[in-house]
This record gives sequence, C-alpha cells and structure tokens, in this order.
Amino acid sequence: MMPLARRYPYEHPHQMQPLMPGEHRLESLRPLAARLIAQSAALAAHGMPRLRAALREALRPMNSYYTNKIEGQHTEPLLIEQALQRDFSSKPDEARRQRIAIAHIETERWSEAAWPSFDSEVHFGAPAVRDIHRHLHEQLRPDDLRQEDDDGKLANVLAGEWRAQGVQVGHHVPPDPAAIPAFMDAWQTGYRHARAGETAVIALAAAHHRLAWIHPFLDGNGRVARLHTHIGLAALGLTHGLWSPMRGFARSQPRYYASLAEADQPRKGDLDGRGNLTEAGLVSFIEYFLEVCLDQIGFMQGMLDLSAFESRLAQMLAALAQTPETRYLRAEAALPLAMLGTVESMDRARFKAMTGLAARTADRLLADLFKIGILCSPSPRGPIELALPIALFRWLFPRLWPEAESAGT
Repeated sequence: MMPLARRYPYEHPHQMQPLMPGEHRLESLRPLAARLIAQSAALAAHGMPRLRAALREALRPMNSYYTNKIEGQHTEPLLIEQALQRDFSSKPDEARRQRIAIAHIETERWSEAAWPSFDSEVHFGAPAVRDIHRHLHEQLRPDDLRQEDDDGKLANVLAGEWRAQGVQVGHHVPPDPAAIPAFMDAWQTGYRHARAGETAVIALAAAHHRLAWIHPFLDGNGRVARLHTHIGLAALGLTHGLWSPMRGFARSQPRYYASLAEADQPRKGDLDGRGNLTEAGLVSFIEYFLEVCLDQIGFMQGMLDLSAFESRLAQMLAALAQTPETRYLRAEAALPLAMLGTVESMDRARFKAMTGLAARTADRLLADLFKIGILCSPSPRGPIELALPIALFRWLFPRLWPEAESAGT
C-alpha cells in the first residue's frame, strides 16, 4: 500500500492555484473572448429562426455522441435515434451505451431549462455541479454505474455524491477524496465573481480544467465538466442551441487531452505565475478552448446561409428522387422547404403552390417529403413544419456530423 502522501499529493485547496490567469495574461486572452462573443451574436442574427429552433433539438444527439466518444462510450448515431424512440438493442453493452446517450441528451435539455440565464454565484457552485451529475446518473441502471477504482475494486458510482476513493487519471492523481468539499469551495470562490462578458467566458474555460483536475466524482467527471461548460455558454446567450464545444473537443481529442494534461503540471519557475500549478499551461488550455468555440461558430455560420441551405436541399431532393420509394421528390420543393426554415409552420396549400407543380404531382411530392422525415405536422391535415432527422444530415449539414452521414448511406 502506497503511503498516503504519495497517493494524494493534493490535500489543500491552495495547491490548485491559480484558478484564473494573472491580470497581464488575462488581458492577452480578452481579444479572443471578445471575438467569440461578437461572432456568436452574428450567428444568432441569421434569418432562419425555425431552422435554428429545430437545430437546437437535432444537435442534442450529436453533442451526446461526441462527449461520450471522448470517453470511449459512444454508440452509432442511428442507434441513438432508435433509443430516442425507446427502441434499445438486445446487446447489453450496446443498450448500455444507448442509455448513456439518452441520459446525456435529457440532462442537457433539463439543465438548459434549469439555468436559462447566467448567474456566476449559482453556476460556479458545488450544488450545480452535483445536480448535473445526479440528473445524468439517476437515469442509468445500477449495472451501468459500476466503476473500478484505483485499487482494482468494483464500486458503485453514486449519483451526485463526491467520490470516497482515490483515482488516477493518466499521470494525474487528483486530490484526496476527504478534501474534495474544500477544493470545490475554493473552486466556487475563484470563479463566482466572473459575472459576464469576456471574464465569464475565460472563467468557464479555466473552471472546465480545474473541475476536471479535482475529479470530484468516481466517474462521469469529463461529461459533467463538458455539460457544465455547455450550460454556461448557453446561459450567457452565446450558443443559441447552434453549437457546442463538445464537437470541437471530440474532433481534436488528442489536443484536448494534451491541453488538459499540460495545465495539470506544476509551476515551471519564477516566470510561470505565482500559484502551485503552471499558469502558462492554464493559459494555453484557455486559448485552445476559445479557438475551439470560434471554430464551431464559424462552421455553423456556413450552415445557416439561406441560399446555401436551399442549394443543399435541391441536391438532397435530386439524390433521393433516384430511390423508387421516394421517386416523386422534386427539386421544386427546395424553395418552400428553405422558407420553412424562416417560419414556424406553413399551410399545406401554400407549400404546394410554391412548388409550381400540378396538384396531383404536388400531393405525391408532399407525401414523399413526409416519408423521408423532413416534414412533420401536428395532425394529418394540419400545417407543416420543418424537421431535421439524423439520416438527412449528410445532405442538410455536410461535415457537421460525419459519423451520422456514413450511417445514413
């Protein structure tokens, strides 16, 4: 058995300093944070409100897929879609991964409703972190919650409860479990005054690393940290449901892990801040975090251009019209479909009139549009609305979720 001092090198909250970069370093990060805020506002100004609203729900499975992929516990996109219909695999491990995916989707939706606006006192509080973990894990089965500790013993992950065992994450040995409440109190104190603007964005990035560094739960720490960050960005009014850093972290996973590990390191001399941990490493992680967010915003700007969306719809209709089951699809539906991205709903007669097709042809076209899932309606004769099934992402949002594109072939 290792001596306690070697097992738990971190027992006092001051060993987690710095929680934020010093003023000089902070000022160097503000331009990046300001760009993120400005580009987020520009993204929200795109004139397709219905498409934005539909995307908020359509992207939740993608967020779930990517955050679980980072943990090596993801399942196929179409299996996630089946699980959303309560259709679970007969294979135990596959069904477990489906349950994990659904739990994340539900917790993301719940948490955005629970914290619709940003309050740094609440968001950076230990109760919020515990609530996220609790909601995520209470949806799982007991067998889903068994985890091996650093002594090789199986232990149950308790929803919303701090870990009571020691753990090791790569080369990092997180704090003594007995000291977790004190570390979480210090975590809250360090970020609670970051109330808005650039400072709040930078604090979210720094807090992401330090929460992962504390590793307060036996399992689920990465997912909780990413959810906590996602919720904070949404509450600050920056994501509008259109992007999340989860996709960027997963698509640059080696750098994500390397940046986290770099910020784990001890201080490297007199020019590396005044805390116990490296300030340069923390700044490097924050820069990476902000770059990921900017990359995600930039990508989605291209997806929300109205004329480009109409062009992608026309390509999709032309491709699917080659299939016997949907041979009545016509490129003439691209314009009214694109217009559905700008309004809540549309009368069926108006939609068909916009195609310019003969009545019988337009009726068949409408039936095939429902068949592929791009239209939905509250009733058989009611107004129609735009829908965004995962199987159509390969045409509607190419490269957004490549794994879903290949699954939809």
